[in-house]
Amino acid sequence: MSSETISRTIEKLVAVHKGGAPIANLGDAAPGNEAEVFAIQRGVLKALGGTIGGWKCATPPGKPTNFGIMAASGARQSGGRWGVANTRPIGLETEVAFRLKRDLPPRGTPYSREEVLDAMDAAFPLLELVQSRYADHKIVAPAEGMADNIAHLGYVVGADVADWRRFDLPNLAVRQSYAGAVQVDQKGGNPSGDPVLPLVWLANHLHGLGEHLRAGQVVTTGTYTGCIFVPPGQRVQAGFAEFGEIIFDLT
Repeated sequence: MSSETISRTIEKLVAVHKGGAPIANLGDAAPGNEAEVFAIQRGVLKALGGTIGGWKCATPPGKPTNFGIMAASGARQSGGRWGVANTRPIGLETEVAFRLKRDLPPRGTPYSREEVLDAMDAAFPLLELVQSRYADHKIVAPAEGMADNIAHLGYVVGADVADWRRFDLPNLAVRQSYAGAVQVDQKGGNPSGDPVLPLVWLANHLHGLGEHLRAGQVVTTGTYTGCIFVPPGQRVQAGFAEFGEIIFDLT
C-alpha cells in the first residue's frame, strides 16, 4: 500500500469525522495488513489534531484480535453529557478499563500478566461511545473496521475502584439502562472472557508496531453488554455491582 493510498484512506475517514456522509467501504484504499491499519489510525488522529488518550482492544477466542486508538479529546467524566453532532445512532458499551502509572516500553522479553498489572495505576468502569464512519460497519472487512478504530467515538470514565485487584473481573455483574428501562442485566460478558487478557496482549503487541503503552493512558478491554444504540435526549446508567456506576446524558 503506497503512502499516497494511505493518505487517500485517511482523507475518506476524516471527511466523515468532520460531518460528511458515511462511506460504504474503503474500496481499493483498504489496508492490507496491520502496519497499514495503524498508519491509518495515526494519520486520522493527526489530521483531526488529536493525541492518544488510550486504546480499546479485545482478544476474543476464535476471532481476530483487534485494537484502536482513543483520542484524548474524546474523554468525559461520569455525570457529564455528550452533545450528539448528527442524527446517526450512537452505540454504548459498558466496559472495564485500566489506567497506566508507568510506561511499558519495548524490551527483549514479553511482559508477564503480573508485570502489566503492576504497571496499572487504577481500574474503573468505562462507557464507550461508538459510531462507525461506514454506512454499515457489519459488512466491511475486519481491517477496514480497525482502520476506523472499530467505530470508536468517545468514552466516559467512572471513578477509580479501590482495591480493584480483589475483584473477579470476568464475572462482574453488569447493568446498563436508559429511559427508565434496563437493557442488560447479567453476570460477565467480556468478549475475551477475562479483561486482563487483552490488556496484557496489547502491552506486548504494540511493540511490533513501534509503539507502547504510556503512563496516563487508558486501556479499555471490550464490552460486557454488547452495543446498545441509544437515541439523543437520554440519561444512561451503566456499571458493575460494587465496581462502580456511570451516569451520563446524551443531548
